[in-house]
Amino acid sequence: MPKTLICKVALAMVVVPLLALAGPVVANGSFEADTFAFEGTLGLGCGNTLTGWVAHCSPDFTYPWGLPNTNTYTAGPTPYGNQWVILGDFGGDGSWIEQAVSGFTVGNSYTLSFALASEQPGGGGSTICVSFTAGDCSTGTNFSAPLRGPNFWDTWGTDSLIFTATDTTMMIHFEGVPNDVAFDVGLDNVQISGDSSSVPEPASLTLMGLGMVGLAMVRRLRK
Repeated sequence: MPKTLICKVALAMVVVPLLALAGPVVANGSFEADTFAFEGTLGLGCGNTLTGWVAHCSPDFTYPWGLPNTNTYTAGPTPYGNQWVILGDFGGDGSWIEQAVSGFTVGNSYTLSFALASEQPGGGGSTICVSFTAGDCSTGTNFSAPLRGPNFWDTWGTDSLIFTATDTTMMIHFEGVPNDVAFDVGLDNVQISGDSSSVPEPASLTLMGLGMVGLAMVRRLRK
């Protein structure tokens, strides 16, 4: 077999297992795919889209909305890029975003992590509800953002939620919770990672072995 063909086969043995082991990835989890306006892009899910997400707008067609670090409100900045999304409705509800994420292994544990910030300094911080049910957060878990400093959404904290995959595709749902003191919650840096308790299946271990064999072949041929 020609040496070049052998190299291609060996490289395929490396790449294919790596692709097969790729886990779930949140699309546009840091909300950088769209360009938000200086005064804020209002009504995501109404007239404006949010790449990678389904957004349900509030009755006044204002929420959810997004802000860049440089904005008319002197709000932020977020440390996770240049932009973030805001959920709520001045203490009311009615706005949420969600995304169907694929690549899960049923029965394995995963960690959903995200960053939150508060609009107003009062109360226990702005609140968000997280669930794995499309369009609904009645069985979700509430998280409170840290109290802000002198400006809106200027103090960010990270929260996480460990869950077990019940399907290969899971819905990740974020919804603003009514808070008449701290008002709207800022959301950024949504990620999913495998939990340390997840054990690779035999098929995955086999693919890892093939990848190691492929790497060894490439090194040998290069010598």
